[in-house]
Amino acid sequence: MSEDALRTAVATATHDLSNTLGAVVNYTTFLAEDLAGAGIAPEYLPHLQNAAQRALDLVAGLAAALAGDAERD
Repeated sequence: MSEDALRTAVATATHDLSNTLGAVVNYTTFLAEDLAGAGIAPEYLPHLQNAAQRALDLVAGLAAALAGDAERD
């Protein structure tokens, strides 16, 4: 695989993963709002939101590193 093809594949993967993780963050937020005061284990949702946000931050870091590498070439 050429370096350009690898960059394209990684860029596509980071974009897709970012979209997926963004959905997890957003829908857990919606769920937490819907369950507020319902007593149905909403205390677990912040853990899921935090984990998804950390993963989203990692993906953003990978994308930034990829963009930085592309600019140096």
